[in-house]
Amino acid sequence: MSEKYLIGVDGSEQSRVALAWGLARATARGASVQLVHVADDSFLSESVAFLSEAQRASEQMLEAETAYARSLGFAGPLEGVAVVGHPIAELEEASKRADLVILGAHGGSRFAGSFFGTRAVKVAAAAHCPVAVIPKSASEPGTGVVVGIDGSDASRRAIAYAAEEASRREVPLVAVYAWMPPLTPGLEYLWSEELVESQRTAAEEAIAIGTAGLASRYPDLEVRREILQSPPVAALVQAAEGAELLVVGSRGRGGISRLLLGSVSHGVLQALPCPVIVTRA
Repeated sequence: MSEKYLIGVDGSEQSRVALAWGLARATARGASVQLVHVADDSFLSESVAFLSEAQRASEQMLEAETAYARSLGFAGPLEGVAVVGHPIAELEEASKRADLVILGAHGGSRFAGSFFGTRAVKVAAAAHCPVAVIPKSASEPGTGVVVGIDGSDASRRAIAYAAEEASRREVPLVAVYAWMPPLTPGLEYLWSEELVESQRTAAEEAIAIGTAGLASRYPDLEVRREILQSPPVAALVQAAEGAELLVVGSRGRGGISRLLLGSVSHGVLQALPCPVIVTRA
């Protein structure tokens, strides 16, 4: 059964970069595509006239973006949905029927339905499938797939996803483990070289465990292991500069945590050094 990609569209330059990225991926993998435009009803009157006009505008936007998708040469299965509602709620519901949600990165405007940027963090937290957030620079060539490792269940899911991506693309997988010695102001002197070395050893063990089994599953995959003494977000952003893709894990859904993506994933989505995919735990 072929994959299904859900691509958020709003007519902006950022959205169209994400659209092109998603269509290229769908073409390469034989996936079907559903374009979604959500007219945010937060600013609308509840009158029938206002809602009807918003629906019509949403449908016009979707029609234009569908035509643009075809103009890019996409010949695969393509459908569209235009709705009026709460953007995060609509994307969360739609993600139940998708294998990947693809969003563009905006600078923060709340106009013209451009929620596919700053709200992408919340969409990534609430979605039922992986979410890809694409920066404007995504059209630039990149090499390698970067993944963060921390020993958690979310990290293991991200490693599996990233390894499959790297193998399919025939590029190296760069597994990054970042660590920092606990720094308590005024007590730095308690950290001897022996203690720091023990932390490095623990990091080496963790990254070895995290990447164990990849060689047997992907015998042709080149795996590069990087251990960096740096805050996790900074380490991942640095490692992903010039990469094709950065994969990070989320802490999963449930209760209030469904809208708490995690500081590392959140920080990476704010920086977007390259296309980022947030996987499900």
